[in-house]
Amino acid sequence: MTPAAFRYARPESLREAIGLLSEPDADARVLAGGQSLMPLLVQRLERPRIVIDINRLPDLDQIEIMPDHIRMGALVRQEQARLSPVVRAEICGLGEALEWVASAVIRARGTVVGNLVANAPGTELPAVAMALGAQFTICDRDGERHVAAADLLGSGGRLAPHALVTHVLWPRSPGLGGFYEVARRAGHAPVVGALVSWNRERCRVGVCGVTTTAVACTGVARVIFSRFPATPGVAEIEEFLEQDLREPAFGDAFVSARYRREVAPVVIQRAVMAAAAARSA
Repeated sequence: MTPAAFRYARPESLREAIGLLSEPDADARVLAGGQSLMPLLVQRLERPRIVIDINRLPDLDQIEIMPDHIRMGALVRQEQARLSPVVRAEICGLGEALEWVASAVIRARGTVVGNLVANAPGTELPAVAMALGAQFTICDRDGERHVAAADLLGSGGRLAPHALVTHVLWPRSPGLGGFYEVARRAGHAPVVGALVSWNRERCRVGVCGVTTTAVACTGVARVIFSRFPATPGVAEIEEFLEQDLREPAFGDAFVSARYRREVAPVVIQRAVMAAAAARSA
């Protein structure tokens, strides 16, 4: 199939991009890496009037160290982030999660912010952002503001059609990270995935693929923190996971809701084991 006809624009500045998004009845989609958007266009699941290519916007391909967070621009590619020493040292868990995302070819094109904003059910990075407490810098005609990942990526969250995410702000959280997932085949979106991020102050746990949106599991995180580097049993993880999940598991044509729910504690346990192995390395 080929996409439905659309107008293509490639702005040179953020102001120009916001102007295009703010046009009356723009019905615009933003193109950065294209790994989320292009399949939707080709299948005509998305039929925008205008596609706005932001790849010429300046300074959005940088990973910057700030006093209390790491500022990552909307054009930072997933592979760039995966290989970044700053990401590995300061955002424990993100680099480990990126190891599991798709393939090197897709990571070289796809952007971290694009993957997050697409927020497809089951994808890895929203679980990381929710668990670590990331924030987004959002720009529109009214100016710039910050929105928590839980508000944008959680149930009911949605980016306004005239707004553009320019950065994701990751709290600086050096420590140990582990990620594990079960997928139907290598490179596919996970059936269930789990992040465990640990340091001396706290533990953070994020789960994707169980419910339609990623979940930050605070109860599970507390029990892992109290045991680490020992690994809690599956039954103990299950007990606290039941409290953390506020929506029922979802199923699709390939994987049942029951399977997703039953495998989740095991996947979390494997992520704990991965983080503990990083401690020993």
